[in-house]
Amino acid sequence: MIRLGKILAYSIFFLLPALAVGQKAKIDFEKTVLEAGLVQETGGKITYHFKFVNKGKAPLLIKYVETTCGCTVPKWNRRPIMPRDSGVISVVFNPKDRPGTFSKKIVVYTNGTPPNHVLKLNGKVVGKPVNVEKEYPFPAGELRFNTDTIYLSRLKIKQQIVNMVNTGKKAISIVSIIKPDYIETDYTPFTLEKGMIGNLIIRYIGNGNTTFSPADRIVIRTNQGESFTFPLTR
Repeated sequence: MIRLGKILAYSIFFLLPALAVGQKAKIDFEKTVLEAGLVQETGGKITYHFKFVNKGKAPLLIKYVETTCGCTVPKWNRRPIMPRDSGVISVVFNPKDRPGTFSKKIVVYTNGTPPNHVLKLNGKVVGKPVNVEKEYPFPAGELRFNTDTIYLSRLKIKQQIVNMVNTGKKAISIVSIIKPDYIETDYTPFTLEKGMIGNLIIRYIGNGNTTFSPADRIVIRTNQGESFTFPLTR
């Protein structure tokens, strides 16, 4: 019996590493690259969230998160995350005194497999316009645009981006967009706080059979009850 007990003890000892290898944590991010779009230099710090799920079979531990710039500060939960549970790594970006295009790298160190993951935050910091009315001459109430026309010839090759700025004291959001079926639109951010700059993205999704009417328009409506019409031209 003593001999049998020793054999069982040795067997368990040698099996433990194999069991540990088979049960690893695995972090799976919803997105590894976030596009911040246009960020106002004077708008203050902005927080972005990288969401993830532990798709492994063991508790996930985020050991450390490293960034390439002091303007980007990470925050994360230091407690173990159980299998199938989700979590967030938040990154606080400070655009002050950093005008221009940026691409910030965030390295996440975990106990999972693979152990290291690289995240990226991309965007462009835009300084406050010297002359808002000159650079954004087309108003929809307190929301102003830098152009009033969408050119289809450009859209068929690439997208057209319309810049906009909130010149009021209250937040402005776009509540509806009326457009032709061959046009796709997007905008960022969803809400423009006081003085914030954003962009409206216009894409052409038609084909050779798409019909175009000179009366086609894109109409933007805001939560302030204002609207702006962009004519479409070839």
